[in-house]
Amino acid sequence: MPQSPDPTSLPAAVRRQAVLTLALLVLAGSIVVGVLVSAASAGLVLALLLGILAVLRAVLPVRAVGALAVRSRGLDVAVLLVLAISLGVLSSSPNL
Repeated sequence: MPQSPDPTSLPAAVRRQAVLTLALLVLAGSIVVGVLVSAASAGLVLALLLGILAVLRAVLPVRAVGALAVRSRGLDVAVLLVLAISLGVLSSSPNL
């Protein structure tokens, strides 16, 4: 009889936190963009990431978003959207 995989293993944790794992990978990519291209471009990538996370938090169940679900759904979405819009505006402002 095959044994079930260990729920505390790294692959199991990555599967449980898939949205957060992908967000961290995009965050790392935005840092690379900031170093190689410009801070404004990195800010726009981060704003886009926050907007996508807001949509994911709004439509996916708590079990699917994992650690991204911190407060109530509405408050999480509102905070992510405010941060995304603010960062997008700041990143696209002149003289950054």
